[in-house]
Amino acid sequence: MTAPRLEIVAIGDELVHGSVVDTNSAFIARRLEELGCAVTRVSIVGDAEQDGLALLREAGARADLIVITGGLGPTEDDRTRHVAAGAAGVELAFDARCWDWIEAWFAARGRKVGDDNRRQALLPQGAVPLANDWGTAPGFALSIGRAQAFALPGVPAEMVEMLEHRVVPRVREQFAARLRPIAKRALVALGPSEAALGQRIADLMADSAAVKVGITPQFGLLTVRVVADGRDDAEAAARADAVAAIARERLGADLLYEGEGDPAARLVALAAARGSTLATAESCTGGLIARLLTDVAGASRVFLGGFVPYANERKTGELGVPPETIAAHGAVSEAVAAAMARGALERTGASLALATTGIAGPDGGSAGKPVGTVCFGLALRGATGAVVVRAWTRAITAVSREFVRQRAALEAIAAALRELAGPPG
Repeated sequence: MTAPRLEIVAIGDELVHGSVVDTNSAFIARRLEELGCAVTRVSIVGDAEQDGLALLREAGARADLIVITGGLGPTEDDRTRHVAAGAAGVELAFDARCWDWIEAWFAARGRKVGDDNRRQALLPQGAVPLANDWGTAPGFALSIGRAQAFALPGVPAEMVEMLEHRVVPRVREQFAARLRPIAKRALVALGPSEAALGQRIADLMADSAAVKVGITPQFGLLTVRVVADGRDDAEAAARADAVAAIARERLGADLLYEGEGDPAARLVALAAARGSTLATAESCTGGLIARLLTDVAGASRVFLGGFVPYANERKTGELGVPPETIAAHGAVSEAVAAAMARGALERTGASLALATTGIAGPDGGSAGKPVGTVCFGLALRGATGAVVVRAWTRAITAVSREFVRQRAALEAIAAALRELAGPPG
């Protein structure tokens, strides 16, 4: 028996025009895929009724399950209830229970409900109202064509709670016999191009009903995702593990880590586990590494601080880079990167310091040092207190200034991850 086919529909002009990024659909897809649904399509449509009506009618003819987000507010452009009613071939009707919920929500906050909010108590005839304990807009469940549809608010915080507490239990009950448990594995690599990595695992990415393998790129970071289903959790896990083992071998030394989570979060957690502290000295990345680290909750446990010595005088004044080193090798050089890393380590007392200096572009390059040339330094304080410094250079494809900076930051963080993942020094 096949898994229930799920389509996700996000409604709103703000999504179509790009004013707001649709994060709801990604969350819904992940959560219901984990539950055992097969996500077959994700669509974004504007507020125009005719467009939404056509889309929901098509989805109702294809899917077993539809989750709709957005358009349940109190204003004239909130048309989801009208569109859903039209797709189901029914009229709208005022729902007294929904109105009671809305009035209670406002009363609990000492506010008076407005007349416009009565619009939120209109439901397609035959729809099952879904209480929203986290906002003013009730959702509803409704049959559209062959599909069971759920309409949820577009506010992410409300949608997440309603999906978990109003939709997931109903999907579990209605589709119990068809839900196919899945297991996911993620292997994160940094080094090869997407094309080169794709060649290594091309056979694994061949179309398969039981195991799906794909590559997700982000500023040079490549995540090999393995998604397997099975008759039960054990079978799904066994299938995913078998394919992940092959992918792990193919990745070899390019494998950075396994599992979800961004590299900066991984580095903060690993440094905390090892009792290590971190510092940065950034020229071309302009504090980006420090920002990525401090974006992680709990970074204060391990990150002591950073320097952004953009001008050569600051490299000398703040970090003690010898002027003669800059004169002899240039600011973009391994010698300067090494001196920056050592300076950051000595001035902060950190266990490990990272440094970057390079040419992010779009201009400033030369024949010997083209745009995208970035030099890195890593200084490490060993158990005996001795400091070891190493430096290296990467030629980063100059897609854009932002790409060079982001890729350089990832390179530095990855180097620290690999360093700390080894045996204690």
